[in-house]
Amino acid sequence: MSTHPLLRIHVEFGQEKLDFEGNPDEVFSAFTDFLNKIYPTFEMARQLIFAPDIRKLAESLIGIVEIGKEGPILVLGRELSADETILLVLLGSHIGNRLAKLQKSSQSPNELSKATGKAYKTVMNQLPKMLDDGSVEKIDKEYKISDFGIIKAQSIIINYKASKTKEKTS
Repeated sequence: MSTHPLLRIHVEFGQEKLDFEGNPDEVFSAFTDFLNKIYPTFEMARQLIFAPDIRKLAESLIGIVEIGKEGPILVLGRELSADETILLVLLGSHIGNRLAKLQKSSQSPNELSKATGKAYKTVMNQLPKMLDDGSVEKIDKEYKISDFGIIKAQSIIINYKASKTKEKTS
């Protein structure tokens, strides 16, 4: 039987002093509650700042994108549009990089073409539109998903899974 180490935090803020101990999720929750009580604007700032939950994003990609040694692999059918598949692959790159499974979070147009199954010319025609709408960012000769792109990708995933659920019940 293995035991997981406990996270311990000691906090002093003015006259307030507290110790937190437990698994990381419990400690984070208790610490956040503490901050909300002594510093109410912290909660407001937390709600305004976009900080995607990598664990939830990774879980949402199960059955859609897998992370291979060379990069993300689109495993769903090819029924999505080019921009949707590009966003999902770039989200896979982002998550793979954040989970330390990939060295980079960006993809070249050639890599995007291979990963999405879309023609290179289709990818090259779509990327400028995606730059214009703010869903991707260009870094040198590669592209990565933007925060806005992550929000769009989340919507694509939700709609895709809803359509698959609807197909199964029909």
